[in-house]
Amino acid sequence: MAQRFRSTIPYFLGLAAAAVLYALADGISYTARPGQLGPDTWPLAAIAIIAVVCVYEIVRRLLVAGSVGSEVQGIAEHLDSDELDATAAEAKAGSRTYMLLAGMALTLAYAVVVQKLGFLLASYLFLILFMYLGGIRNHVAIWASSTIGMLLFAFIFLKVVYVSIPRGEPPFDQVTQLVMDLMQIR
Repeated sequence: MAQRFRSTIPYFLGLAAAAVLYALADGISYTARPGQLGPDTWPLAAIAIIAVVCVYEIVRRLLVAGSVGSEVQGIAEHLDSDELDATAAEAKAGSRTYMLLAGMALTLAYAVVVQKLGFLLASYLFLILFMYLGGIRNHVAIWASSTIGMLLFAFIFLKVVYVSIPRGEPPFDQVTQLVMDLMQIR
């Protein structure tokens, strides 16, 4: 039982942190607009979800038999050391360093151009370039998932959360306008 209780300590700490954050976020003051969610809605919802997950894990770890010892500990003990060639692993890691640096550069470029291109177009291009950079070569999957991702971003930020996103500068602002017209967002 002591082992079970010890495994719940991080979740009790998470629950305490969620309570403090909820109290802070509940103090957000704003002028309510009829028919629209306030700026406190999503932080409070996210903090409530954190609390629910912590409570769930506490209950699961205390009441469900065998839950503590049955968790995945890692893959290191499952790998046969004969299977791993150290030089091959080093060569593979070295060949991926450029991907990490290019991904960092792409992320910084995204932050720089998002105001000029607009959030939707910049995010669309970012998704496409990031997948190509990551080694995905299925063009249909890249373009389809990027298009769906961009439309999902537009739906979530413009219709659900009501967040003002950067529209972009002319002529790029027309992409945002086209998507808003397609989704009938005023």
